[in-house]
Amino acid sequence: MDKVSIVIPCYNVELFVEKCLDSIIQQSYKNLEIICINDGSSDGTAGLLAKYQRKDSRIHIITQQNKGLSETRNIGIDKATGEYLMFVDGDDWLEKDAVEKAFAKGYDLICFSYDRVFREWREPRIFNWSGVFGPGEVQRRIVGLIGRELQDPTQANSMVTVWGKIYLTDIIRKNDIKFISTAEIGSAEDALFNLHYLNFCIGKVKVIDSPFYNYRKDNSFSFTSTYKPQLFDQWKVLHKKIAEIVLGKGPDFEKAYHSRIALSLIGLGLNEIESKEDAKKITKRIAVILNQPEYILAYQNLEYKYLPPHWHLLFRLAKKRNATGVYLMMKLMSFLWKRKNR
Repeated sequence: MDKVSIVIPCYNVELFVEKCLDSIIQQSYKNLEIICINDGSSDGTAGLLAKYQRKDSRIHIITQQNKGLSETRNIGIDKATGEYLMFVDGDDWLEKDAVEKAFAKGYDLICFSYDRVFREWREPRIFNWSGVFGPGEVQRRIVGLIGRELQDPTQANSMVTVWGKIYLTDIIRKNDIKFISTAEIGSAEDALFNLHYLNFCIGKVKVIDSPFYNYRKDNSFSFTSTYKPQLFDQWKVLHKKIAEIVLGKGPDFEKAYHSRIALSLIGLGLNEIESKEDAKKITKRIAVILNQPEYILAYQNLEYKYLPPHWHLLFRLAKKRNATGVYLMMKLMSFLWKRKNR
């Protein structure tokens, strides 16, 4: 039985880490190395990790000053001794027998889906595809949606996460694949990690459309609950880094890249709404986004015929660079999503 190392970044997760660790130590797949990294927690996380280490010798604890999620995961990679590697966030948990059900030898990467778990309800994030694929097919899907995939734009980032996957440690180590700081790219460090990883895969990728992972979401509106004034500039860096990896790989990758940029307006627009400034200032900043050459090109190339009606309207407004219309739709979307997730 091959060893699977599970890297668990822990930052102020005293309310959740016991459920996380229980779900892992109770896995039927027993050859696990459980690496818990206490990233400068100021609550009771450290004491709970120590308690679980006394219960299970497979648990190893690393304690450090706060370094952020990307660097914490990189440290976990360096410490891992297993042939295979997984990531689980300290406030999430695995389904019973998840590792045994997902694991299979002979694949460079195994992906499985997940549930988004709110306080009162859960929402499956199903991939809507499964089977065995070449690394390029999965890489393209992570870049962005094309064709009929755009019928459900909410699937755009369903496969980008590093949790819900089983990696070959050797591929990561030999190619020095690391997480990039979100201070540089804003978010989507998982997407870049996966795109780099798949660049070095020569074997097959197994995609399992079963939710073996539980992604905890609180009742707040998570992504844009705090305004990020640098997000637009950070995402420009992110898109440039994605382009360096995938452009030149063919027309489907180019379509997917333009699709990713086009759909990124959702995150950027909702972020601007959270600035709490007046409508005129927010509309002006949205206009700046819409007039960027990469966004103009993205909306020229977007396959509108596949989009649901409300998404179609939003992106048609974006193509016309109608910043006021985009602002109004972003306000409505923010209101509806907050009401749904409260």
